[in-house]
Amino acid sequence: MQIENIVAVKKLPLIDIHGESCQYQVIWQDDDHGRLFGTKKPDDMKSFTNFARLTINPGKSNNLHTHEGIEQVYFVLQGEGTVQVGEKQKPAKAGDVIFLPADIQHGFFNTGTKQVILLLVGTSV
Repeated sequence: MQIENIVAVKKLPLIDIHGESCQYQVIWQDDDHGRLFGTKKPDDMKSFTNFARLTINPGKSNNLHTHEGIEQVYFVLQGEGTVQVGEKQKPAKAGDVIFLPADIQHGFFNTGTKQVILLLVGTSV
């Protein structure tokens, strides 16, 4: 069993494909991002690839990007904005759950006046 407290996880931008305008707290991730945060995927988690909290300031986004072979779910904890999956855009607000298929470009744009906080969970396909 592994227990992590989000308060103890540092906030950093992931400037490769996500840009500098949002902050990630990677609880664990099975790649270079996980190593950047000094995290390790729990051994007993088989198909999950990442688990993180993402903070996006008003007027900013986590850039349109694609994850090969990884499905993700965004759970909007706070704020509102527009999510884009492929060519489709829809409004999203606190309480919404967004399903992101593998290999499809996606991004979240904070169109509100408060920070957006997303919980992000990824699995391999």
